[in-house]
Amino acid sequence: MSVDIHPLPQKQLKRLILVLLLVMPFFGMAVDLVSPSLPAMAAQLGESDNSIKNLISLYLLGYALGNFCSGFLTDAWGRRKLLLGGMAGFALISLLPLWLPTLPALLATRLLQGLMVGTISVVARSVYPDVLAPQELVKIGVVSGSMFGLGPIIGPVLGGYLQVYAGWQACFVFFAASMAVMGALVARFVPETHFRRHPLNLPTIRRNLGEVVRHRQFMGMVVLMGAIYSMSIAFNTVGPFIIQSGWHYSPIVFGHIAFGLGCVFLLATFICRYLLSRFPVAGVQQGMTRLLLAVTLAGLALSWLWPDSLALLCAVSALMFFGQGMLFPMSMGRGLALFRHIAGTATALMFLINILMTSATSFLLSLLSIHDAPALLAVYLVLALICFFANRLLIQPAEQAARG
Repeated sequence: MSVDIHPLPQKQLKRLILVLLLVMPFFGMAVDLVSPSLPAMAAQLGESDNSIKNLISLYLLGYALGNFCSGFLTDAWGRRKLLLGGMAGFALISLLPLWLPTLPALLATRLLQGLMVGTISVVARSVYPDVLAPQELVKIGVVSGSMFGLGPIIGPVLGGYLQVYAGWQACFVFFAASMAVMGALVARFVPETHFRRHPLNLPTIRRNLGEVVRHRQFMGMVVLMGAIYSMSIAFNTVGPFIIQSGWHYSPIVFGHIAFGLGCVFLLATFICRYLLSRFPVAGVQQGMTRLLLAVTLAGLALSWLWPDSLALLCAVSALMFFGQGMLFPMSMGRGLALFRHIAGTATALMFLINILMTSATSFLLSLLSIHDAPALLAVYLVLALICFFANRLLIQPAEQAARG
């Protein structure tokens, strides 16, 4: 089915794309900016470490729900109003911890922040197909992925300095101010681009969702994505307490470590594109899942000999981030290619399951007493096993059946 392109003057189109690209780093920054402040929040508010860790799991839960619901709503209601509403809601809710610096207010703020960011991310990405031809979408996808990757790089460094010099509430001031600026730019330069509205039709939505869920290979891709993303979330949830509270490094040191890991993630996305231009995608995916499993096993064994080695923890974590940069975009592209006729539904379900997995991982980590490197590396091993078996038991058999 052909899709109409909404024509815009070239100058206006360039401004629209530039503004939407500037929004992309915020999607990856909303977790990483707060991570260096988690131990300070627990100490200042008199709450347990486990309670504070829920700030990440609740954000991810909201993000999952925002992604899922807004995917259907934007096709029915349009782009501009939903995008501006999400940005205004994010900016306003970010101010709540300044007025009510309590744990319940923080938990509510993070849940609603996730809901708003999930809405913004889906709607912003939905604008591109409205205004760009298919060949241009491939190019903007590469640039958009790189801009998203800047968030995990910039976020922890900025968050570390904000914590040391201004306190944890400064993170929420930054959230509110930066999103207000971006909202003003969107209001000025991003018009409505979606005019072929699709009314919300529950039977059709249910039928499409059933088609996607029953696809074994697609579900394998989604499970793999959720497990590999959960590795970086595990580091952001537990890492600050091990490195800052346990080993007594400053939030700035943690921020610099997270900055380096973010650079590894970004580098992996470029290496992934290089490898896929020369080798079969299935082989690259299989090799990476095996490498992850081998390294996590070796890292866990070595951590019992050197349980307080920052270098060992950073080295194994770097491979986890490298694996995420390789496997996440690869699996996302392969999964969505299976459902081009219902891409919106497939995207909504993919990110709902993916983010729910990461949210569940973060929540479980908040319940467990993980205060040392061996325990975190054991979590990495469990997630690496999920990646390996998702590829071995779900993805590969479906590929073999398709070839046969």
